[in-house]
Amino acid sequence: MTATTDLDRKNQPAVWIILVTVVLAYTFFYVVNVSLDYTSCKLCDAHQYEKLYSYFETGRVSVINHPFYNRPLVPLLASLVPGDQMGLAFDLVNFLFFVGSIYMLVQLWTYLKIRPLYQYLGFGWLILHWTGIIRYNLYDNITVDVPLYFFQSMALLFFFQGKFKHFYWLIPLALLQKESFLAVMVLLTVVHFIFAERDDRWPEGKHLLLSLVLGIAIQKSLLALMPDQSDQRSSLMALLYHGRLVVDDPSRIIRWFAAFGSAFGLLPFVVLFRFRFSRLKNQQYGTLILLSLCYCAFGMLAGEDMTRILFLGFPFIMTLTLIELSRVSRWILGTGLLLSLVSLRLDHIAIDYRWAVDYANLEYIYGWASYYAVALVVFAVVYFWKEKKQDSVS
Repeated sequence: MTATTDLDRKNQPAVWIILVTVVLAYTFFYVVNVSLDYTSCKLCDAHQYEKLYSYFETGRVSVINHPFYNRPLVPLLASLVPGDQMGLAFDLVNFLFFVGSIYMLVQLWTYLKIRPLYQYLGFGWLILHWTGIIRYNLYDNITVDVPLYFFQSMALLFFFQGKFKHFYWLIPLALLQKESFLAVMVLLTVVHFIFAERDDRWPEGKHLLLSLVLGIAIQKSLLALMPDQSDQRSSLMALLYHGRLVVDDPSRIIRWFAAFGSAFGLLPFVVLFRFRFSRLKNQQYGTLILLSLCYCAFGMLAGEDMTRILFLGFPFIMTLTLIELSRVSRWILGTGLLLSLVSLRLDHIAIDYRWAVDYANLEYIYGWASYYAVALVVFAVVYFWKEKKQDSVS
């Protein structure tokens, strides 16, 4: 019993070292950051969040576009910060959620027994990536994206731990932060009823269903008190609209592939190499696969800025990736990481919006898609060569 406890303790990362390191990284990027000039970006989401902030701060009513009126939590919290510097208020709120996100990811990854080396790799990708939780959200700082890392990591941890009663307070808050959390909770609920033992399905599952109903009721009730909305499209209609764009313009599939590579490099493809249908019988594996596929679909269907949307699936996609990377040789890990480093965009600290493959011309898209395609072939050759070699040794 003691030996097991000692082993578990040895495999736990130094939480405070991680927190101190990421806060120092945040401070560095905060100092050197050059924020986006919103006056020259008329279509930036920040203008809609500014309207929400002004509504809570002064009561001034403005027409708010779809789907931004669904996201009042961060603007409300920012409006409670003393002073009239909106950007600084958003920075403060997002910083607190940033620290909370890191802490929850440590708890989640430790619970899943992901070894410290791979946790450090995951956090390195999260804090250094140009679309990650620090750099992009300091560049485009009037944003509500940061808390999503916190809520999604917490939801996944509570779900795996079976702490379903916590969803009574988590879902209402998360739905007021971003409407996409509804899809996550619906999938978690479905997974529970598929995998749970017959005697546990309803006694435990009722908390998921009731908290989901409660969360939606609170969300709709509070949104009814919000300023006028420019349109009443549902999120489903938005997904169908972008789905139609894919049908009309198949080049968006190539754009999505380039955006996925820009977000995660080649690392998640190890999941594809190791995928077996029989493994879906494992609840944790099946849950992570389903939620990762959900965000892959969001990247195609939830908006034009594919890279940013895909990266918001980090708690699911990277968690699954780290689990699979920890089961292959260091040769495979090193090759995938080396071929993926270009995705971090560390050649320039200041973010250049022209990096985004989401809006670039097709010539630029094809260039990056070609790189990721060739690099993927190299990665696959190394993976299957090393795996075959390992099998022959065994």
